[in-house]
Amino acid sequence: MNRLRSYVWMVCLLCVSALAGSCSREVVSTPDGGAEGIRVEAGSLRIVLSTPSPDAVVNPGSRADGETAAALHEVQEWTVKKLGVYIFMASTQSAGDADYLLVKKTEGITFGTEETEGPKGTDLGNGEYSYTETLQDWMLGKYLKVLLVANEGKELGTAKADGTSGTTLQEFKALTAAAELDDSEGQSADKISGGAYTSETDLTGGTYTGIVMSGTARKGTAEEIHLASAALLELEAQLTRNVARIDICLNKKGLTLKKAVLKTTAKKAYLFPQETTAAPGNALLTAYPLLPVSKYVELLGDSKPGIQYQTPASDTEAEEVTRDRNTLKHVFYLYEQVNTEGSCATVEVTYTLADADGVEQTGVLEIPFRKTTTEGKGGYVITTRNHLYTVELGDGSLDGNVNARLVVQDWEPNEIYEFLPENGEEVTAP
Repeated sequence: MNRLRSYVWMVCLLCVSALAGSCSREVVSTPDGGAEGIRVEAGSLRIVLSTPSPDAVVNPGSRADGETAAALHEVQEWTVKKLGVYIFMASTQSAGDADYLLVKKTEGITFGTEETEGPKGTDLGNGEYSYTETLQDWMLGKYLKVLLVANEGKELGTAKADGTSGTTLQEFKALTAAAELDDSEGQSADKISGGAYTSETDLTGGTYTGIVMSGTARKGTAEEIHLASAALLELEAQLTRNVARIDICLNKKGLTLKKAVLKTTAKKAYLFPQETTAAPGNALLTAYPLLPVSKYVELLGDSKPGIQYQTPASDTEAEEVTRDRNTLKHVFYLYEQVNTEGSCATVEVTYTLADADGVEQTGVLEIPFRKTTTEGKGGYVITTRNHLYTVELGDGSLDGNVNARLVVQDWEPNEIYEFLPENGEEVTAP
């Protein structure tokens, strides 16, 4: 009898224990994290993010003869030195951006093996990273959107866990980057590209902060995520740089580039793409021109040696190899803007070239972001984030003239955006 009684008590205890376990999975805590019963775990988001491709991009300048040339993305242009993850929440499906509120943010996420404090993710290599963000039980039954910002220098938004206040998604998408140009002399494009980059050691412990990038995490193709029940969700995100880039290609034997500056360029930029590419407040740099990145400071400028055209190493050297050797990579970085008459981003170059008598002559060219054809001037070119603009000086001929053209391409592999102009002429100076 005693054994039977002990057995019955044991069965009762097991039933109570099982019931308690069942309750721990079903009872949801209050929005502020306090419990109305047993606390539940809501799961987590594992985000795999890809930065703009580090693979080769097609150089459209060689397409005239049906060939292509590759210009590699440098590592600093796709590295995430730190990441911010921002979770917005709404109570109803398909809510507008004004109804999504920032409820949780994690900033200062780093990757790799460096010994730094704070949250860490995993560097998967080849421009891919992963980070796992813990969800909160009060998110269950709600709708979430997750935004990402890489390499930004300031804290973004105000998060309120109960979802009754905080930065709206609409407000967040309208935030501007911390790096801004001002009306001062001697300002370098380093200021909006993460600082002076000198070597790959800057990516682990140097002062280089990286190019600002942003994106939205998705479950498949959907940005809106319904957290119906506790789950481990896998999301993907593609980041986009908030800057464009200008390269300069020397395409005439004997040509020496002496100086290059960028005039009437945007001072500020939004973190996320907007409906138009207009600069915030239409703020443009007009008092002084923008100087190239620091790697060209010792070569380009008044009283500097300049950069000479390099002749082919042999008669059989491929055209794309010669072109690549004579292309100066990432001379400028710039923010997007709408170019119009009187407010057009313009590259001004100073060069030297010997005339027919062998006497070196100096010339100055202004290459605006505008289409030009032999029939006359065309429309203006919009400066767009994540696009590569190549200023080509010379047409390969041996005469004493230097003409220039502006070539535009999406800063992604194998996607040619536009040729400007079709006939290869922009402006000419003797």
